[in-house]
Amino acid sequence: METNNLQTFISVVRSGSFTKTAEQNFISSTAVMKQINRLEQELDTKLFDRSSTGVTLTPSGNVFLKYAETVLKLTTQVYTDCHQLDGTIQTIRLGTSLLHPSMPFMPTWNQIKDQLPNYQLQILQIPGDLTANNREYSMLGRECDIMIGTFDQATTRSLVTAIPLGTYQFGIAVRSDNPLASKEELSIADLKGQTLLMVPTGVSEKNDQLRQEILDTDPEITIKYTNGRYDINVFNQAVDENDALINVTPWKNIHPNLVTIPLKTSIEVEYGILAPKHATGKVKHFMDHVHQLIQQ
Repeated sequence: METNNLQTFISVVRSGSFTKTAEQNFISSTAVMKQINRLEQELDTKLFDRSSTGVTLTPSGNVFLKYAETVLKLTTQVYTDCHQLDGTIQTIRLGTSLLHPSMPFMPTWNQIKDQLPNYQLQILQIPGDLTANNREYSMLGRECDIMIGTFDQATTRSLVTAIPLGTYQFGIAVRSDNPLASKEELSIADLKGQTLLMVPTGVSEKNDQLRQEILDTDPEITIKYTNGRYDINVFNQAVDENDALINVTPWKNIHPNLVTIPLKTSIEVEYGILAPKHATGKVKHFMDHVHQLIQQ
């Protein structure tokens, strides 16, 4: 019985849907159904009642849930205990890119690494041209074990495990020949007459809050939406169309033709260490230890 199938089973229980589980785990609905079917075949029992509105556990499924959770917990504990005893050095792949730089984590890592002698970081360049929704989260557990990025309640509830490190501040990126480029700080009132480029509603909780603050201040500010989360094409668009772009701290130097000016707002974006939502083995152990050390 494969642990991947057990993890998928628990994800379906929590989401109540094969489709939602597929979206949260970045696999197809067909793949989810195949894993559940395999479990049902191995157990020779039905685990879920299917309907047009979702799935619910059968009595057998309820019994199996307790054992599935226990098996996964024991699997992680066995992994942890074995490596604590043999002193094996575990490599954690830290993904980095222009949009998700690893640098904000390095001061913290340098402070705690001596207390984590069984771990070493391998910094990997992750693809920068991905266009799928939630692309940064889809890299976790595949291209890399952890990454540094922003998160909110929605993402930590369904997509990732996060250890907070700090907050990024909002800024406005404009072309170097834009009149705003000479200012040291901008208020929302300064954006009058500008076309503001930002992500659509529902992509980022903090962006939604900032959008509302902007519209409450000046309903006539024109907002143009991107096709989802930022990629390098969005920065090129801001240059080509001379639009003002909502930006955050680590992206201020991404494009050589854009100047980022801090925006006066109390809204900040939390960032931290991101790992897969249901990380196991060395990644879970690493995250648990880092969280304990940061809390001290």
